[in-house]
Amino acid sequence: MKKTLFLFSAAAALVAMVSFSSCRKDPLKDMTNEESRIYITNHDNSANFTSYSTFSIVDSVVVLTNRSDSAKKALTDYDKKLIASVTASMQQRGYTLVNKAAKPDLGVNLTRIDNSFTNISWNPGWWGGIGYWDPGYWGYPGGGWYWPSYYTVYQVNEKQVAVDLFDLKNPKNNKLTAVWNALWRGSGVWNIDNIDTMVQASFAQSPYLSKTK
Repeated sequence: MKKTLFLFSAAAALVAMVSFSSCRKDPLKDMTNEESRIYITNHDNSANFTSYSTFSIVDSVVVLTNRSDSAKKALTDYDKKLIASVTASMQQRGYTLVNKAAKPDLGVNLTRIDNSFTNISWNPGWWGGIGYWDPGYWGYPGGGWYWPSYYTVYQVNEKQVAVDLFDLKNPKNNKLTAVWNALWRGSGVWNIDNIDTMVQASFAQSPYLSKTK
């Protein structure tokens, strides 16, 4: 009797939840591309940014993808704009751009990340199993393995951009140390028209980078 009561209560709760959610807007679906973007920044708390004066930036952008074991370098119009925008933001904060041969205090590395993968969602209704079915095993003819009808298999193409700032002035054990980094995620991060906005947002939430008052 307890079990029957639990099932009934769960069903009633499910119906109530669906009814309630169908009467309001889905905030995720109604977000604009700009609202969907996330800017994540982090820094080394021990880094003294006032001690750095010069920087150098890469002349191309590294492209990483989970469909390949090796990285490649690119210099598309997007990459050129990204390099120019980050350079301008560094200069606006009091850093002087120099050639890498001039032994700069800081190095800026840029990476585009293409993370594509297959995902699965499912909505079995009131009851359903989870898995990849083989009807022949259960005595039903008509083919081999298949996904139940309530599964949805879809492709996710997630683009990201990473900006990393390295301390070239104070290497530790002959290894470079990242003193600041930013990661962009969401819709349109590989859109050239959004670069300036994304760069400005990342630097704006990192006031400790500024050498100017």
